[in-house]
Order: sequence, then structure tokens, then C-alpha cells
Amino acid sequence: MSMTAGKTIAMWSGGKDSCLALWRAMKEMEVDSLVCMMQHGKARAHGINAEIVKAQAESIGIDIVVEEATWEDYGRRLKGIFHRLGVERAVFGDIYLEEHRTWIERVCRESGVKPFFPLWGESTEKLAEEFIEAGFEAYVIATKKEFRDLLGRRFDRKFVDEVKKRGIDPCGEDGEFHTLVVDGPIFEKRLEVKLLDAYEGERYWHLGVELLRA
Repeated sequence: MSMTAGKTIAMWSGGKDSCLALWRAMKEMEVDSLVCMMQHGKARAHGINAEIVKAQAESIGIDIVVEEATWEDYGRRLKGIFHRLGVERAVFGDIYLEEHRTWIERVCRESGVKPFFPLWGESTEKLAEEFIEAGFEAYVIATKKEFRDLLGRRFDRKFVDEVKKRGIDPCGEDGEFHTLVVDGPIFEKRLEVKLLDAYEGERYWHLGVELLRA
């Protein structure tokens, strides 16, 4: 049963944090749409293309809005989506970056939207454990330049233990790495994907990802 009479959207990157935030939110409210902001046809730092995030949404059973935006017009584009969809509540997967939360709260306030942060302030190690224990399956598909060796790794307990020893945040909240979720308790069916060759971007190394269809 929905906690609000208006539309609820969840911001979606295709990665584990937005997925875990959605999973938690869905236990409390009805989520009407996912929203994925892209640049040059890919989900920002994650580098996931539109075909894949749409396949994720289809498996989850929630509509998705995919919108192109530069860093300069991101706020304006997001406000436009809020207005078009009649959004009253928006779910975000942020954990502890205060500056980004402040920006989100300002954009939401100016749009009359209530932001909801299901993961905020919690231990990233515990969130990683919760994600894994719940049965989600995700792979590292983008890393900062110095962590290229993590590309292609499954996000599991072995991975979390290793990055902790290397001083890397278990959820990569400081942007060390990004993931692609392919299965879990909110998915009706697993996404079949093929991880392709690595390519170098401006700030990150990325893995190409191909969606395999039956």
C-alpha cells in the first residue's frame, strides 16, 4: 500500500546502491517509475547503456524513464521529470556524501518533492552484506583508473573482504567502483549479459556489456 497519494519514483543507475534502495523502498511504498539520467546514451559513471537499464526495469516490473542530461542541466532535467510525472516522492541511493544530499534536497524542495534516502548514514560494510545476503547478483563494470584490476569481479563476500583490506569503501561510495545488477529478489528473471573488453574513459575504466536475448 502506498504511503503517499502522489507518484513515487526511484532514481536508478543500474548498480547495487540504487537497487538496494529500491528494494527497501518497495517494502514500504509503491514505486511507480524508475528514472535513469544518462549522458551520451550511458548511465553516467556506471557506463550502462539504455538497453540494459530498460531490461532491468522490465524484469523488475516497473516502468523506467531514461533522460539525457549534462552535468550543467541535470537539475533542470530532473525537475522537468518531476513535473511531467507528477512526482511527490523520490527515492535516492545515497549513503553518506553530504554535499550531494544537500544538492538533491534543494532540487526536490524547489520541485515540491519529498526525498527519501533508505540507505542514508548506514555502515557501507553492513549494506554490502545485506545486498549479498539478500541474493542480489552484481558485477564491477567501472572503476577509477587505479583500481582497474577490479573490473569484471562479482560483488560478493570475497570481493568485499579484499577491497576492505585495500582501504576501499565496501560500497565504493567514494566512486572507487560501480556495479551492474543482473539478478536478485526484485527481478522476475536474471539478465543474461556478456562482459566485453575494457575501455578507458575520462575518469574511469569501463567494461562493455552486451545484453544477450533468447
